[in-house]
Amino acid sequence: MRLSSFQVYQQSLNGINKTTTEIAQTQNQLSTGQRVNIGSDDPVATAKILAVETELSTIDRYQKNIDAVDSRLQRTENVLSNIETILDRLNELVIKADGVGMTNIERNNISIEISERLLELASLTNSQDEKGDYIFSGFLNSKPAFILEDGQYSYQGDEGVRHEKIAEQLTIASSDNGQSLFDGFVINDYIPVAEVGINNSGDEQSLTVNVIDQDQYNLVVKDGDMQGYEIKFNMFNEIVPNGPNYSIYRISDGVLVEANTAYDQTVGITPGGLKIDFQRPPSSGDSITISPIKQANMLNVIDNITKRIATFEEPVSEIDRGEEDAFDLFIAQSLDGLSSIQEHIRSKRSSVGARMNTLTAARDSQEALTLVGNQILSDIRDLDYNEAVSKLSFQALVLEATQQSFVKIANLSLFNYLK
Repeated sequence: MRLSSFQVYQQSLNGINKTTTEIAQTQNQLSTGQRVNIGSDDPVATAKILAVETELSTIDRYQKNIDAVDSRLQRTENVLSNIETILDRLNELVIKADGVGMTNIERNNISIEISERLLELASLTNSQDEKGDYIFSGFLNSKPAFILEDGQYSYQGDEGVRHEKIAEQLTIASSDNGQSLFDGFVINDYIPVAEVGINNSGDEQSLTVNVIDQDQYNLVVKDGDMQGYEIKFNMFNEIVPNGPNYSIYRISDGVLVEANTAYDQTVGITPGGLKIDFQRPPSSGDSITISPIKQANMLNVIDNITKRIATFEEPVSEIDRGEEDAFDLFIAQSLDGLSSIQEHIRSKRSSVGARMNTLTAARDSQEALTLVGNQILSDIRDLDYNEAVSKLSFQALVLEATQQSFVKIANLSLFNYLK
């Protein structure tokens, strides 16, 4: 077979180019520290690398979710811890309010401190995160969880609970709504809520409503109508001798429960375990509505406690101690209520702690998987420097030999022998 000069030159050039490319590839490997930089370096290894990198990316997302959930749960746990501290103090104050030798002034000071603590609790239930979202409002996190309206605290969030995936087969609740935290306990006592009507002269009456016999009031509420009752003051001539008098109607069907009962300003109205006192003598046309609500809201329970302590006055006579006995009963029931709230908060705090432990375990697991994945990547992709340096030296030697051979072959000619 005969070879033309062009073919000789082309084959030599191809050999030089191939060796030069191999040297460049080895030098690139040495500069990056990786054996596989592009797919053509090792197609099989490249496929494995992509699979491991995808898994590591998923693990990284899980770790970010874990960090975010941990931050939320730590904030929740901190709030519940502060609430527990306040509840402990409230428990002390309520016990102190019924202590022997307490004066009305001292008891009023206790009521003031309870009111301040109540404001702290209300602020804690409306805690916000770093973005300004209310953490206990469920999915409606743009507005406060609890608001004070018509003298009562009410929850205006929803029952939404956020869940985050923190592992391939593990999802965890990252939030708690205010309804489950602060409305989720059961207290069997009812409290009355009064709504004052406008009389014929356009004036609004001012009054206080206290429970003096909780068991009796509970019984009345359960046996009667949950919508409550309306008390209307009649014309003076409805009774003999003429004077202030009132009638009581059931709201649900308007049935007259008590008719034309004389009213004594010094005694007030005492229907069904309640005591209603008016700041000024009622006039004909005055009306009030008394409706029962469950003491299922932490803030309302405490608000009721402080109001009752503030309005109680030590009897001036040793003969009539009925109100004092009722107050003692109220204190005992208030302590039971606070105990129920504390137990509920502790239970919820334990739940948060358990989830934080789950996060710790999940984080450790994901970190272990990350280490394994990085080790696999290193085994597949990382460069053996000793091997690469030896290979580069050999390739350089081959290139030099190829170049020298080309020079000698290029000088071969028949004319050299004809001289």
